[in-house]
Amino acid sequence: MKKHNLKLSSKLIGLTIIFISIMTLVSSCSDRILDFTAISSKNVTLHVKKDTPRVVGKKSPTIKGAIDNAIESAGVGYDALIDGVIYKHTTPCVFFDIIRFHVEGTPIKTSELEKK
Repeated sequence: MKKHNLKLSSKLIGLTIIFISIMTLVSSCSDRILDFTAISSKNVTLHVKKDTPRVVGKKSPTIKGAIDNAIESAGVGYDALIDGVIYKHTTPCVFFDIIRFHVEGTPIKTSELEKK
């Protein structure tokens, strides 16, 4: 009777491992990463005052939150960043990773853009 229970429990463990493996392989998720007003990876000429020092936003679990943190850290009236960089920080844990973002850039006030 004990051998029969041992076979049954080892089969159950094997099936459980196979089931979890298959579920892990076929599961996925999607995330909205960023919404933006203007974005470019090319050099663009903007006629703005660049007298403000670069800012670094606090780390955030979302890119949008990191951008907002950076803009808000510049002060009142700033509403955009130029020459920005987004950094992704990953901290591995046993069953998951902790992902955080931070953003650096030069803040600008778009209301003060120089018209040409």
